[in-house]
Amino acid sequence: MSPSSSRTPPADRSSGAPLSPNIVTLITRVLDRAASPEEGHRRLAVLLSAAGSVTQELDLTAALQRIVEVARELVGARYGALGVIAPDGGLERFLHDGFTPEQVEALGPPPSGRGILGAVITERQSIRLDTLSDDARSVGFPAHHPPMGSFLGVPIPVGDAVFGNLYLTERADGPFDEVDEAVIASLAAMAGTAIANSRRYEQSRDDRRWLAASERLNQRLLAGELDPDDLTVVADVASELSGADVVVAVDSAGGSAGDALAHARQELDRRADGAPLGPVLLVPLEGGPDRESGALGIARGERGHPFTTAERETITRFARSVAIARDLARTRSDEERIALADERDRIARDLHDHVIQSLFAVGLSLQSVVGDPRTPVGSRIAAQVEAIDATIRQIRHAIYRLESPAGASDYSLRARINTLVRQTLEGEDLDSRLEFSGPVDTLVDTELGDEVAAVVRESLSNAVRHARASSVAVSIAVRGAHVTVTVSDDGVGIGPHSRRSGLDNLAARARQRAGEFSVASADPHGTVLSWTVPWEAR
Repeated sequence: MSPSSSRTPPADRSSGAPLSPNIVTLITRVLDRAASPEEGHRRLAVLLSAAGSVTQELDLTAALQRIVEVARELVGARYGALGVIAPDGGLERFLHDGFTPEQVEALGPPPSGRGILGAVITERQSIRLDTLSDDARSVGFPAHHPPMGSFLGVPIPVGDAVFGNLYLTERADGPFDEVDEAVIASLAAMAGTAIANSRRYEQSRDDRRWLAASERLNQRLLAGELDPDDLTVVADVASELSGADVVVAVDSAGGSAGDALAHARQELDRRADGAPLGPVLLVPLEGGPDRESGALGIARGERGHPFTTAERETITRFARSVAIARDLARTRSDEERIALADERDRIARDLHDHVIQSLFAVGLSLQSVVGDPRTPVGSRIAAQVEAIDATIRQIRHAIYRLESPAGASDYSLRARINTLVRQTLEGEDLDSRLEFSGPVDTLVDTELGDEVAAVVRESLSNAVRHARASSVAVSIAVRGAHVTVTVSDDGVGIGPHSRRSGLDNLAARARQRAGEFSVASADPHGTVLSWTVPWEAR
């Protein structure tokens, strides 16, 4: 066929600029390869249709499948496939076209990226063979694999990286040539565009999920529904959103932000229990100045994808937002305690300066008119004066209690745990028992009291959510140099697949104070949690 004007690619009329020389060459070769102008136009239409559908399709699998189908049609190949490279260099996804359902069933599991397919992955450049079986790298084909002669493999670029490879075999008109390679390379570039678009879409969707989760957490923190010192919920949310194998959230335990990050890494390794970890992301939970910081640790499995820059930024924003909300919740609690103290002082002053003085004046006036207290009237007046004196004594006692430190119940561990148990089990169909033994209020200081309260809260939450128990018992005892918290229930017990994030937190709290934590089965059924630490400062 002689060249004609219909085969000369026009300039780009929208901009007045000519098309890229590579595109001009490709179009010219496709038109020259066609048996007729109509066939050439049809092939160009297929190529342009593929470009349009790929750039608009957000479902990555559908877009890549379309690439395989168009590749087969453009070069007349009998079979086509597309492999997505896994982090370990093999194939994690394999799409194909041209195989019958019976052939697919007979072939069994998809290839893992060895042989000639692995060569395209490792060499990261196109491979074109006239006869596949003549190449020494052509190994590993299953017994029921259909015979294949000609072969063309082209890498799929995404930026500077190779995301996957496009494979074609059995060209109807003989071996693949440089025109086929150029056409398939252009399709591979389209596939790279589809992958980049899909990744941007998926990242946008993930950003929205993380943002919505942080908003829900912040609302619960600021509403007082969550304890800002309890990071269990933060770890659970991060685990659900990231889909990672191991997730921990820890406080700095009085140390620096660097100490918190190191602690998070240690917890990840401990939770992995000897299993090798893959990519790890450590993010600080830093709020305002003079506030205790923490850290969020997320680890994927050994073959997990590395964390992208976008993922790191999204998770860092989540951690920063939650840390700020924790600080605001603590600040609000402090402000409420200060406001309560001011109100208690005002009430005490009013009682002392006004109420008591008025009652005292009334008593003096009555005493001045008593006369003979042995008369009926005198006796009644004297009795009322005594009643006024008794009332003054009661008011003074109330003033003394009001003037004690704000939130005094926080410093009485018995009162604090009583309130905690009542609030935690309120509305739950559970019988409860609370026991104290030894000088609990005398020897357990405020800092250790916070730890004891956190242990009781986590243990009761586990019993409510997972134990399916009818009763629960809490015991706090000070014996010798140790304080022991024991929480037992008559539920179903701890199974081998039970979620252990809460229990791991309890064990970590014990280790930080040179103590011990254990979980055992109760008789005849149920669970007994025991947490023991020294009460003396170390």
